[in-house]
Amino acid sequence: MSSMKSSTDKLQSSKRYYAVFGNPILHSKSPQLFNSVFEGQGIDAVFTRIRTLSGHDVIVLIRNLNLSGASITTPFKEEVMPFLDSISEEAKRIGGVNTIVNNNGKLSGYNTDHHGVTNSLTESGLTLHGLKCLVLGAGPAGRAAVYGLMTGGAEVTISNRTPGRAQLIARQFGCKALDMEKINHEIGGFDVVVSALFPDANPLSDVNLPPSITILDANYRKSGVGAHAEACGCKVITGQRWLVNQAVESFKLFFGFEPDISLMERGFDINLRKNSINAILCTIDAKVINLANADIVISLPVEQGGSFNTILNEEVSKAFGG
Repeated sequence: MSSMKSSTDKLQSSKRYYAVFGNPILHSKSPQLFNSVFEGQGIDAVFTRIRTLSGHDVIVLIRNLNLSGASITTPFKEEVMPFLDSISEEAKRIGGVNTIVNNNGKLSGYNTDHHGVTNSLTESGLTLHGLKCLVLGAGPAGRAAVYGLMTGGAEVTISNRTPGRAQLIARQFGCKALDMEKINHEIGGFDVVVSALFPDANPLSDVNLPPSITILDANYRKSGVGAHAEACGCKVITGQRWLVNQAVESFKLFFGFEPDISLMERGFDINLRKNSINAILCTIDAKVINLANADIVISLPVEQGGSFNTILNEEVSKAFGG
């Protein structure tokens, strides 16, 4: 406890600012998770959301706003990579970055998503070695799942609606690829299905899932795969566990010590209020904006500033539905 206090005390000299970048982004729970830890552990820092137009703009805003670090989500995990000063070997292998650390102007990219996958499964009582896993989706989250599972000794098969992408990942990582049309025939041979798909995608809708299968869903909101798995009697590990476990590793990269996970988990109980969203408009070259109480920052070129309200309404609709 004393070492944790000394680590925390070092952070009191000046406030640090962090953000999760994505498009859309208002739905993200990352600010609640991190801000819960900041408040509970006495860390002088703020974590917010920023919506921007490109991976290049993500990097420019991190530098201009002097953010100490950032979380990166769809669609920027790949886009930011060419603009970073360094990239960890894991992130290079996975082909995506979900965490950026700003060390005195040097921006380093990492990937902690694979910890979200493996730690979520092991904390549920599963042993990775020899575990037969089917990964759905060939984007950065799916590749992170393949990387983490294979590193842990699992037997991995990947499937994607575009078979060529799954076959490419299979060659890169040395796992198997399976056409989605064949999942129904092969599903009985798997212990775990990891869904790295968007919430409305459900290639398993016509698949009779054995109740013995565990489903790990990247989504922490209701998804087609998760709902179908529950209806089939499967154990479903929601994306909340994935998010927490990858966030813990990102926090350690930001601060050099472990967060209080119980504080982080409380963030899921903190919800935005639809009718009182604090949204800020900024341009890509903004140097100073008040991030302290912002629920979302929307970055737009000057000539597109008139679309701010339209974009905010889109974000609210996607975050709250309707």
